[in-house]
Amino acid sequence: MTLQSSGAISFSQVAAEFGDAAPHSLSEFYKGGIVPTTVPDAVTASNLGGSNSYNYRYPAIGGYDPQINTFNRLYTQALWGDNGSTITMDRNFTVNKTGTYQYYVGYFIQGVGSATVSMYANGSLVRTHTLSPPFNATDSDVDTLSLSAGQVIRMVGSGPSSGWAAITVYVGGSTYNNASIDLPVNTNVPTSGIISLSNFYGARSS
Repeated sequence: MTLQSSGAISFSQVAAEFGDAAPHSLSEFYKGGIVPTTVPDAVTASNLGGSNSYNYRYPAIGGYDPQINTFNRLYTQALWGDNGSTITMDRNFTVNKTGTYQYYVGYFIQGVGSATVSMYANGSLVRTHTLSPPFNATDSDVDTLSLSAGQVIRMVGSGPSSGWAAITVYVGGSTYNNASIDLPVNTNVPTSGIISLSNFYGARSS
């Protein structure tokens, strides 16, 4: 629930919104205490596009073709190669809300090799990850992309196989394993000093 944006607002309404038990004091309601600075806001992906190399593993043994809105993430892939094949992908999808999106990129290889994964935000290259794991191990990175509603995340990558190998990419919201972003809220509520009931117009706990 969100408190009203105008008119009379009571202390009991504010207390009820933020779950405070009596007795109440305004000093309990500074932002950053029981009044949050952000709340989770659900996000979804759409318009999955692009292509990728053949996936040598299926879900029962850890292979996942690029897909959106599964596993409580916006995007999931685990593309496997085997016996000298090259793993390649150039995939993209659209986000529905403005925010910061976290992603994970990883490369596993049984032998020796390096993969690259480049991340684009709305057509602009943001960064390229060079992943060079030790023998029979995984190298990985985690970072973020900032996008506006309706913009596109694109992921381009390639890597060799030597025995089994895999390029894994997860994209989420505030973490790569969720589907919500942190939405700033309660911007009119101070963190200290003078506070009044009018500061709580439009305030919310969730």
